[in-house]
Amino acid sequence: MAFRALLIDDEPWALEGLQLWIPWESLGFEVCAMCGNGAEGLERMEELQPDLVMVDIQMPIMNGLEMIEEWRRRGNWSTKFIILTGYSDFEFARKALKFKVSGYLLKPLDEEQAESEIRMMGMELMKEQEQLYIGQIALREQEMLTMKQALLGKVLSAEGTQLMQSLSQSAESWIVCLVQVSEKEFGRWSSLASEILNGRDVIYIIRMRNDLVSIVFGDVSPGPQRTSGNFRKQLETLARRLAGFRTYMAIGSTESSLHHISNSRITAEKALLHAFYEAEENSIMDYADIQNHDFQRHNQQVELIERVLGALQLIDYANYQSAVEFIEQSFRQMRVHPDEARKFVIYLLHEIRAYMRAQMAEDSENYRMFEIPELDEALLTLDDLIGMLHSCGRVCFEFLLKESVFEAQGIVQEINDYIHTHYQEGLTIKLLSERFFLHPAYLGQLLIRKNGIGFNELLHNLRVEEACRLLQMNQYKNSEISEKVGYANYHHFLKQFEKRMGMSPNEYKKT
Repeated sequence: MAFRALLIDDEPWALEGLQLWIPWESLGFEVCAMCGNGAEGLERMEELQPDLVMVDIQMPIMNGLEMIEEWRRRGNWSTKFIILTGYSDFEFARKALKFKVSGYLLKPLDEEQAESEIRMMGMELMKEQEQLYIGQIALREQEMLTMKQALLGKVLSAEGTQLMQSLSQSAESWIVCLVQVSEKEFGRWSSLASEILNGRDVIYIIRMRNDLVSIVFGDVSPGPQRTSGNFRKQLETLARRLAGFRTYMAIGSTESSLHHISNSRITAEKALLHAFYEAEENSIMDYADIQNHDFQRHNQQVELIERVLGALQLIDYANYQSAVEFIEQSFRQMRVHPDEARKFVIYLLHEIRAYMRAQMAEDSENYRMFEIPELDEALLTLDDLIGMLHSCGRVCFEFLLKESVFEAQGIVQEINDYIHTHYQEGLTIKLLSERFFLHPAYLGQLLIRKNGIGFNELLHNLRVEEACRLLQMNQYKNSEISEKVGYANYHHFLKQFEKRMGMSPNEYKKT
């Protein structure tokens, strides 16, 4: 980026010569404007803020030294001046030094000398710019460090307190937005945040932990507001752009001064915890909306663990699913603290894994199916945890049923033989389970795998098949046949018969 040069001389030919004879571009400058007297020069300097001004001494209305004196009086000491004059007068030189004039060239100009002087001005400007940049970086780092200490509620040094006081005056109010983001995705998040979070308001982005960022926002608009509409709009835009990966954002309380910014950070942390129960990713939690919602403890964790492990021992998948659903409903209803919920579920997963390993042969490598992956626990929601329990359950029960069916091939045939012999009695899955010392759910799943249909379906098929045989004999009333095949209720018999045969018993007799 070129430095800006302003040329001032009351002689048009002199201005034209300055513009044409000097290779401004190669020296790192661009001529931003030209004018003919000091008064006009002041106006153009206010408007354009040039880096270098080449100005003639003798001009109407306001001469060059008067213009420089006024410009310095206004507090502008960074502008470089090169004065041009046809008089080699010591008094001019003395005044020029007083007003911090950088160069002094006699007319008519020596082109080589003028080019050398301008090149030197460019080098000085470059050096000052570098020093300013370094100073700005150092100041920004100091601001960020002090801001982080203030966010954490630490006692500041006298210098830090003064810095926070100074920064506080740059905005009407201050607020913190906490962002939870995966450490692996922080770079991408940071790039998007820098692109979107900009504008006339004051914003500091401070990394608190590997997975947690504070956005400190200073609202420059006057009047009390819960949070700036501009800031919220920027956050919502950022949330939409982050749809490709998971982040959670929460806004804390609004504070009038940076001296109390830790309050906003604390309330934002409280709000951020509630993202655990939100199904929608990348939503923005607001402390003002949830400040009256408290977390509770769950006092049935031991019973829940026993219920889940008991379902595994009995190979009762239905009870396992019911237990997981109860965990979700009760945790959500009670609003269990996210840390407690995460610890409970992860502990439960480890218990399930330990149980499964105990069911396998020592040399088996199937236990790898039950390895728990590395988890970014801070970003896990209740939906994630419940999903993990359901997924783990499907794998576990598939394995357990496969293994148990293999071991129980003989007993299944024995059970089938018993059903075929006793279907006319008041047979139930419960009675069968008691006779063969198997859990009802487990027994039912064994029969489905062996027969392709459930116990009740098999029982009704056998009863209706026998009813058809008795109807063909035409020796019994329909109600007698119903009792003989095992139905205590005739209407139940009729319903099952019509369902399977597509006609009533009387219609069947006529076929």
